[in-house]
Formats: sequence, structure tokens, C-alpha cells
Amino acid sequence: MPNMHQTTQGCRLHGNSAHLTRFCSRKRPFVALSQIQCCNASNTRDPRRASSGSRPSVSRSARELQAGPLKAATLGTAEAASDSIEATNVRPETLSQSDQRQRFNWHNQWYAIGYERDFDQKKPNAFTLLGKQLCIWRDGSDTWQAFLDVCPHRLIPLSEGRITDNKELQCAYHGWCFESSGKCTAIPQGGNASNPRTWATVYQCAVKQGLIWVKPTELHTVRSSTHASGPGQPDTSDIPILPEIEEGWIDSATFRDLPYDYATLLENLFDVGHVPFTHHASVSKRSSADVLKLDVKTQSPAGFTGRNKRGPRKGQLGAQDTLFGAPCLMRHTIDAQASKGFSNITAVYATPTTPGRCRAIIHNLFKFKSPVPRFFFKVVPQWSTHVGNNTVLEDDVVFLHKQEELAVAKGLGRKPVAQVYHMPGSSDNFVTAFRTWLNKYGGGGPFGPMDESWLQAAGPRLDRDALLDRFQSHTANCQVCSGTLHTIQRVRTALKYSIGSLAVSAAILASVALSASISSLQAAAAQQSTQGVFAAGGQLLLSLSKRVVGSGNPGAIMASAAFCVALAVSLLGVRGYLKGMENKFIHGVYPPPRNVKQTHDEAQ
Repeated sequence: MPNMHQTTQGCRLHGNSAHLTRFCSRKRPFVALSQIQCCNASNTRDPRRASSGSRPSVSRSARELQAGPLKAATLGTAEAASDSIEATNVRPETLSQSDQRQRFNWHNQWYAIGYERDFDQKKPNAFTLLGKQLCIWRDGSDTWQAFLDVCPHRLIPLSEGRITDNKELQCAYHGWCFESSGKCTAIPQGGNASNPRTWATVYQCAVKQGLIWVKPTELHTVRSSTHASGPGQPDTSDIPILPEIEEGWIDSATFRDLPYDYATLLENLFDVGHVPFTHHASVSKRSSADVLKLDVKTQSPAGFTGRNKRGPRKGQLGAQDTLFGAPCLMRHTIDAQASKGFSNITAVYATPTTPGRCRAIIHNLFKFKSPVPRFFFKVVPQWSTHVGNNTVLEDDVVFLHKQEELAVAKGLGRKPVAQVYHMPGSSDNFVTAFRTWLNKYGGGGPFGPMDESWLQAAGPRLDRDALLDRFQSHTANCQVCSGTLHTIQRVRTALKYSIGSLAVSAAILASVALSASISSLQAAAAQQSTQGVFAAGGQLLLSLSKRVVGSGNPGAIMASAAFCVALAVSLLGVRGYLKGMENKFIHGVYPPPRNVKQTHDEAQ
């Protein structure tokens, strides 16, 4: 997968706050990327089970980690400086007590699960996040809700149910109904619906910048927290939005469900050196490969920032800034306004679904000096950019999936990354920085270290056809592409019947023309031989030909038949072209473009 360019002009991380603060020429803070908290600091009791309880005391460092994004950014600079970490791997079992306190809770973060446009508003939607089965649905106030996908009655997936006329979620098994708060409102078979055990489990959910976000922490816990922004409403201030979207940058957005782990995705995104070779003939070319000197500028529990000073394409676009906002946001920035007249951000949210699987939510943002490119982006259909992104993602999907098994066998979950990979140059500095963060603060990954037990949970390795599937990994869940595919299939079906009708018409016309010619000869012969029966038959065929093509001339009839044949052949070609387009929404191609195409530079 390519390292896509991004446009932040400068970033810093500040110590124990575990938040990124972005500084640019506008002098405004970067939005909070994550709220790192102690795993044992979230002991607020569920109000359904207890009516009162004292708030647990926490240490000063824990309070700092729980601070809001702007408040946390004001912590002492001396502490910030002392909290930075070296770009070396640290084994989880060797962490100090201070590091253990800063190990954040994976379930207390916001995750983008998909674009709002791609979720069905009229029925429940199933989604898996961090191994939890979720039911995503929209209530009567047009607010998206995230429930644990389990009915408390007999543990049936709520996503198999329906949304009632009064906008409640109804279980498909026995008809239990739940309002948006999770409270059970109806038990048709009888029973105490007010019992706390009848409540559905509700997680924090919000919509920002067209994405549905879920923090898999129970909303009932948030209701009693001082951080809540209102009754039953979660605090969304730490959702890692992209400010440039609010500023009107062009946004080419898509997603793909990938058959490899969240950590594999991010590691690949931070590996800028692979782009000219892996993505040759798709978005790059081998001749643009260059010696890379990547500098990690800052590191903390909130992630890291870095810079490729020379930048991609042998420095033609200027420096590239990289940002990792723990746990899921990756941004590459190119600011080439002065030299090329544009700036570009590629931002990817890596959403962990299950071990060995993730969803990549991709934003390609552009800002141009000229209005012409903006017009071009408006006229290019969205499905076209989705197909193009799928092609790029498939450039490395096969070997990244296989790499995980090899890396586990080499000891990736048990050893420092430098002992697993041989990385002699600075081109892998961002990979090292990411793995350092993952081991030091993230417990090795959202599902634990990537060791043999992780690989077993990830399941058997998939074959090539499964890895290159596009329909289940994208099209089926994308409103744009599924709609386009449906239209293509309907047009192909209509063309099939049209081609058949034209073929039958051509055959009839050819038969009539041939019969008319024979009948004309027979009619002439009959006039001389007094065979009146043949003369009558000939006149009948000539009359039929006039009704079909408006002419009794056999040549005109044959010309009409030829026209039908030509039109049928043309439509057959169109139908074949549409079949090729249809395949682009269903399955990827192999071998990838790098193995079958030669760039102009190489040809010379």
C-alpha cells in the first residue's frame, strides 16, 4: 500500500498529556488524537447496578493522562521533554512501572468504522470492532447508535432484527424492543421490562465529517462522568478529525476491509521506501526510487512525528511530513503550493476489527491554486476513484498477508523488531518508531503481541482469490460502488435481450428477403406456366416484406437485416465492455501492474 502524501506543516508531541498539538502557520492547535488513560483508572460503576459510589482516586500522572486535549497540552515542558522515548524497540515484559501506568486502554479510544452514507438507515447494520460484534442503527431522532450485537434475552444478534415504526430496535427472535438508551420497552411474552438485566449494552457513538465513530466504552458509564457533554451524550472532543476537510479541501474518500492486521497496515503505510517498487505502474515508478533519510522528530504515548526532508519523487514535491496519532491515524503531508501549485494530505484511519483483519478508511485531500483540478475532481465519478484505490491496495495485499505468518515464525511478538527485520538504513525509521510505540504503550497490539496465539486467532492463511476479493471487502458495503454495479448489471441484462431481439429480427428479415427473391422468380415463371398457386404465394411474401421494411425490394430487406446484425454486434461489444467494468467491482487482477507494465522511462 502506498505512503500517500499529506500536508501538515509541522507537528509536535507533548509529554504526559498523550495528545498531539499541531502547530502551523495559522497557529492553531491540532485536534486531539487520543485520550490515553490508565487501564485501571476507568472503574466508574454502572448506574444500572449501583445507585451510588465514590470516584476512585488516581495518581497525578493518571490525572494528566485523563486531561482534555487543550488542558493536557499545557503541562510542563520539562515533563514533556523527559517523557519522549528513543526510537528503539522495548519488549512489553521489560516496561517500567511508569510505562505500565501509561499503557493506554484500547477500548477507551474513538474508532472510525465507516462512512455514514454506507450504512443502511432503515435497518440494523452489523460491524466488528476490536473483536466486539456491534449493531449500528439510527433511532427516531436520526442519531446513530452502537449496541453490543447481543439481545440480553437469549443472546441473539440484534443486527438480525428490525427497526420498528416508532424507531426502536426489535430483536428478531422474541420481539423484545429497545430504545436508543438501551432500555427494554417491550417483552411480548410478559415479564418485567424495567429489570436492569433487560437493558441492551450501548456504546458511545457519534458522527463527525461523514464518518461514524464508536468508542467501545459503555455509554451508561459515561452518563455519570463529568466528561459527558450532556445527558447520555459522549464527549467527542477527542475524535481525531481532519481540520482540512472543514476548510474545504477536495476530499477523495474510500475504504477497504483488508485481510491483514491493523499493525501490518500502519507499518506498511509508514514504509515510504516500498512505493516505487510495489506500486510501480499504478501510482509510482521504479525510476523514482531514492536514498531515503527519515527523521523521527518527536515520540510520546500519543504517537510520533517525522519528516522525509528530501521527499518523494526524488525531491520534486519537497519535504514530506508524517504523523502517527495513536492509536489509528496516519497522515502524510506534502506542501508543494509554491513549486507545483498544490498541497496533498493522505490520511488513513486504521480500524482494528479482529486479529489479522482491519478496515482502512482513506482520505486523499487536495488543495489547488488553480480551479481547473477542482472541476476535474467534481466530474470524475466516485466509483472510478474507488476502483483505482482498490487496485493500489491490491499491489501488496498478497505478500503482506503472507508476511504476517513469516514474521510470527521469526518472533515478531516476542522480540524487538530490529531482531526480526533487518533494517540497515534510516528508510525504516518510521517502522521502528511505530513498533516501538506499539510495544511500549500498546501491549504489542489491540489483540496482544503478534505471536503464535495471535496467528492462531487470525485464522488460516487465505488463497490468492480470497485476498483479491473486492465485492465483500468493499463493493457490498459501499453505497457508491454497489449502486454502480447494480446499474451495470441491469444494463447488461437489457442489452442481452436487445441483442437477442436484433438477432431474431435479422434472421426473419434475411429469410423474408431470400423468400421474396425466390417468390419473385416463381411468380414470373408462374405467369408463363399458368401455375397460379405459386404466383399467389409470391405475392403474399412480397406483401409481407412490404409490411416488415416498407419495401418489397429484397435488397432493401437484406440491408435492414445487415443493419440489425451490425447493431447487435455493436451492442455485444458494449456488453462485453460492461462485463469488464463489472469485474472491477468484484475481483482484483493478478499479476499486479508492476509485473506486467513497463513505464516509458524504462522502455527507453
